Amino acid sequence: MANLKSLRNKIKNVTDYSPDLRAYNDQLDELINDAYYYIWGNKRWTFATKEAFFKFIPDMLPTRDIPPGGTIVTASVIKGSRQVLFSAPMDRLTPEVFEGQPISIQDYEYTISKVVAGDQILLDQVFHGTTEAQDSTWIIKKRFYDLPQDSIELLSLAHRDVPFSNGGVGTFPPYGKLLGLMPRTDERYNLRMDYTASYAEAYVWSPSFYVPEAYKIGLQAIAQPLGGSGFLSGTYLEVCWAFLRDGKVGALSTPDIILLEDENAARITLRINFLSHDNQSVVSDAFQTKDREPAQFEGLKKIVFWNANFNRTTGERLGLPVWREFNQAGLTRNLTNYLDAVIAQDTDSSVDITLLASIDPGNKIYIENDGQYNRIRPYPRVDAWDEEVTRQAAGEEFSKVNQDFLREGVLRYYYKPSHLGFETDSPQMPHEYHQLIVYKVLETLYDKVGSASQSDMYRRRIEKEIKELSKRYLDHIDSLVQRGQFNVTGDYRIFVYDNASLRNKGY
Repeated sequence: MANLKSLRNKIKNVTDYSPDLRAYNDQLDELINDAYYYIWGNKRWTFATKEAFFKFIPDMLPTRDIPPGGTIVTASVIKGSRQVLFSAPMDRLTPEVFEGQPISIQDYEYTISKVVAGDQILLDQVFHGTTEAQDSTWIIKKRFYDLPQDSIELLSLAHRDVPFSNGGVGTFPPYGKLLGLMPRTDERYNLRMDYTASYAEAYVWSPSFYVPEAYKIGLQAIAQPLGGSGFLSGTYLEVCWAFLRDGKVGALSTPDIILLEDENAARITLRINFLSHDNQSVVSDAFQTKDREPAQFEGLKKIVFWNANFNRTTGERLGLPVWREFNQAGLTRNLTNYLDAVIAQDTDSSVDITLLASIDPGNKIYIENDGQYNRIRPYPRVDAWDEEVTRQAAGEEFSKVNQDFLREGVLRYYYKPSHLGFETDSPQMPHEYHQLIVYKVLETLYDKVGSASQSDMYRRRIEKEIKELSKRYLDHIDSLVQRGQFNVTGDYRIFVYDNASLRNKGY
């Protein structure tokens, strides 16, 4: 009993009801996934964590992000306009990193609504400072950091001796684990939001970042000329899309199935139209000089997905959908963007998939989520680096290397697994837990049919076995809990916060 099919058959065996119906199997799979997530989220299991490097982003400055052999990068700002034009493109100015982040111009902070290009951004409001053709006061800051898409809870964030080993524990500024602060603590001690240092001492939990849900989809089959490399005529595909904001994916649209067919062509191009529920195109207006605020869909790109758990010959689902990204592909494999996801701009009303290679079965799977991402604010803001990556132009054999400044911490977090869709999918937990998934489904099934005694029996079994497994798969830390308090003022015998940092005034 190790995969979805085995779990389903075990439940049918216990209930002595085993119809081979797709609708019933799908309902059972939904219950299995619900039980899977219930057991997974019941406690902070040791097997349910991931570690990753957490990249800190130093500020972008006129004297820091300069082209090779160039001078400082200045900004052209006009009073009453939302557009900011820089004198040269900058490698680090990307939508995934800096959209939604603050930019300070003439000592006032605005929010970047959209990164149009490496030398152009749009603000969330009109610039109200002094018109300047070559402003050098601008600073782009990375204040807020979104946690990984599959994160449930942040367990640890620390400056360690990896990936760079030129530091050391016990030096100053402090290395090691960052202290987690709730917003109320940050507000109580009025910790400075714009305070910078070489290393962060803590992080403040910030409001979650939300990407809106997508709507409907419209699919068209377009004939390709003879010798094309598109989809085979006469095959099916199920497709959906989602909004993409600051590199983060929102909830999926309503999916649709299309027969890719044309009697005069052997190969087909798939056109994906982004629609609202009343069949209007979901597209952002281009920037207008008199805009005082962002357009309705400004900065909301679109990413498209296809169902890999699908019979492309008959047009039928094989179980719960498993959504994978379309990749860019190409006529040759040796391309820089071959493995990149297909992404439509906010000003695009549709996107064309012209290559069959774009639906590779190894493409990234969409992680079921509601478009909400945990977000933190490191304190102080890290504005230093361990290594400066110099720019290298693209050559005949290798891709371009962008200018960058690297300082990375170590992130450990409690993650959410992908749902079980394929019959061969196995829960990402020790085999002892598989039986608990069955028990949880049986508790639900017997409750649905009104057998309270049977349902209660499986509930008690779950509680008993979770207690036993907790002894093996939970961290147990000895601790001495003592009531105390933090004061803003007081003598040396009381722990006192420094309002500008978390240092204890030297004591």
